Amino acid sequence: MQTLGFRRPNQVREAVYGHLKDLLLSGRFAPGERLSEPLLAQELGVSRTPVREALMRLSEEGLVELVPGKGARVKAFTPEEVEEVYGVRALLEGEAAREAALRAMPWELDALEERLRAIDEASPEDYPEQMRRDLEFHRALVRLSGNRTLYRLYEDLLSTLALARSALPTLSQDEATRREHRAILMALRRKDPEGAKKAVEAHVYRFRDLVVAKLRKGGV
Repeated sequence: MQTLGFRRPNQVREAVYGHLKDLLLSGRFAPGERLSEPLLAQELGVSRTPVREALMRLSEEGLVELVPGKGARVKAFTPEEVEEVYGVRALLEGEAAREAALRAMPWELDALEERLRAIDEASPEDYPEQMRRDLEFHRALVRLSGNRTLYRLYEDLLSTLALARSALPTLSQDEATRREHRAILMALRRKDPEGAKKAVEAHVYRFRDLVVAKLRKGGV
C-alpha cells in the first residue's frame, strides 16, 4: 500500500475510506480476513483514528464486520446471503438489459464492447483488475437502460455484489464468461429485449451458483 499524501483531516478521512473501500471491492482482502487498525495505519502513513472511522463506515455499508474483542474483518457472506444478492442483481440487471435493448444507440453499444475488450486486455495474473473491469462492464450496461432510479438502486447494490463476487476473482477472462458477455451484447445489438434479459439472467445465475457452491464447500 502507498502512503497517502493528504494532510487536512477531512482529506485524510476521505482518502483512507476511499482507499480501503477500493481495496475491499477489488478483492485485495479475502472474505473473513482480519483488518488490523495499527497495520493499516502504518502502511497508509496516517494515525489510527481515520482508519477506525473508515472501518466503521465500511461496517455500516455491510463490507466490514466489527467483532467485539477481535476488531474488524472483511465481510464473509453465507450462501443464503449470496443467493439474495444475486437474486436482486438478476432482477435489476435483467430489467436494465431489457430497457437498454430498446433504447441504446449503436455507438453506445460499441463503447460497451470496448469494455469487454478491456477485460481481456487486463493482465492474466491481475485478477482484481479483471474483476474491476468486469464490474464496470455491467455498470455501463445498467446505465444504458436510461433508467436513473434503476441505476441508483444498482449502485447501492454494487459494493455488496463486488465483495461477494471476490470469492471467485479468476473468472472474468474465463471462456464461459466471454460467451455470456457476447450473448448479452448480441441481444442488445439485435434490439431483442427479452433475449437481452434472459442472457443477463443466465450469466448472473451461473455466477450465483458458482459462488454458493464454493461457499458451501468452505472454499473461502
